[in-house]
Amino acid sequence: MKKIILGISASIAAYKAIDLARMFVKDGHSVHVVLTENAVHLVTPLSLETLTGNPVYTESFARERREMGHISLKDDAAIFLVAPATANIIGKFANGIADDLLSTTFLSVTCPVIVAPAMNPNMYKHPAVTENIKKLTTWGVTFVNPAAGKVACGDEGYGRLAEIEDIYKAVIHEIG
Repeated sequence: MKKIILGISASIAAYKAIDLARMFVKDGHSVHVVLTENAVHLVTPLSLETLTGNPVYTESFARERREMGHISLKDDAAIFLVAPATANIIGKFANGIADDLLSTTFLSVTCPVIVAPAMNPNMYKHPAVTENIKKLTTWGVTFVNPAAGKVACGDEGYGRLAEIEDIYKAVIHEIG
């Protein structure tokens, strides 16, 4: 059993992360979820806690827990997966901005990191996002590139979250 930290940021594709977590749990992995403040509007901590059997982290300094989430989460982690990853969280990662639990967790982990972007196609091809992805790639971050197709707003192009099976395979390949 491997410890997987699953970060979920506020993309409409966040609901797909529930199936991803289910797949990892079914295979016997321990899944620890970190939700951004806005992601809790798209998927509920209760659903993810019930599915994973682990507390879901949403705050850096939760009162009900005595540990510092962004530091203790990294312990024994085999991989840090962020799916879906918005342009916002990718930008925070690439620029060392640590103003929420997900971005501080990124800075604290020493395990491999996989990021699966999901955003509007115009955002995905914006030079700022492109540069941030290039920067993170040079740091060793692996990306599971988004798929082409129609996104929630009706626009078409690359930006849809990659197929869950492809993300799952990338993680399993990395952790062995």
